[in-house]
Amino acid sequence: MPITPLHYPIAWGLSKLDKRLNLPGLIVGSFIPDVEVPFLLIFFYSVLPDHLVLHSLVGAFTIGTIISVFVTVYLYPILTSLFFHLDRAKIKEVCRLSPALVLSCMLGNLFHIFLDIPMHPFNPVLWPFIDPYNIVGILILIFTIEGDISLGFLHARILVNIVMITIMGILLTIIIVKNRKNLWERILIGETYSNPKTRS
Repeated sequence: MPITPLHYPIAWGLSKLDKRLNLPGLIVGSFIPDVEVPFLLIFFYSVLPDHLVLHSLVGAFTIGTIISVFVTVYLYPILTSLFFHLDRAKIKEVCRLSPALVLSCMLGNLFHIFLDIPMHPFNPVLWPFIDPYNIVGILILIFTIEGDISLGFLHARILVNIVMITIMGILLTIIIVKNRKNLWERILIGETYSNPKTRS
């Protein structure tokens, strides 16, 4: 899987495709599936794989979306104001509960899974209906040399991370060069605070 923050370009791109989508919801939704990784490693090491429920469509549409909405509405304003010195009241307005926010959180979860599918030897995307070991990422199959899936996984992981780092670098460069004013607002909120009511 790409390193969690490297899912950001997908969230940003979706917010540009449809201005009604909520960038904070897309960002949080695109990060939330990886919350299960440390939990599964700590409590179920060698019993369960490091990604399962939140990396499935069932988990993304239910638990992942619920967690994402909660984090976006209640934690995102606190964390962005604390670490990036943004106005918490204004962020709360952008992160208010709405159908657009719920849809954005759901899409963030969904696109996280879609980005991960090509590079995993174990894909719980259709769990619990199909055994995750029966769905091997296409990049792993392409890079598997002499039947060594672990080598295919390594090469797929390196390739996807390099591609996402490149996209993230280009995206941040464009955002910074275009206008440095309100940089953190544009990266984390998707708009300046002048009129947060324009989002539905």
